Amino acid sequence: MKNSLNKGVHYLLLVVLMASALYVFVYYMLASEILELRTLPTNFLIAVVVYIFAQIIKRYLQKKMPWYNWLYYLGLLAVVIPLPLFSVQGSWVFSLTRWGSLFLLIPPLIEFLILIKSKPVKNQ
Repeated sequence: MKNSLNKGVHYLLLVVLMASALYVFVYYMLASEILELRTLPTNFLIAVVVYIFAQIIKRYLQKKMPWYNWLYYLGLLAVVIPLPLFSVQGSWVFSLTRWGSLFLLIPPLIEFLILIKSKPVKNQ
């Protein structure tokens, strides 16, 4: 029973992580002004905080952290880097945020695929 509950919570956390990451990625893809990268809306910030909390909960529930779970730090860097760069202009900032935000989506997507491909645990 505990294993199936753990797996259900794990799936729920992965769905929350993927939804939050997709929101961040779509926001950056739709951003066309540099001001949109520096003045982030409340919904965006909530999505980032929810993502971080879901990662913390997942880390608490898992016994070991796979290598790909560390990639989300690169995504968080992509969210934070444009904020202090007030005088910077150019398309490289958009590229950094767009491609960097994909690193928020990669770890839960990999883990979701691994969970789907894993064998179901038989009741004993």
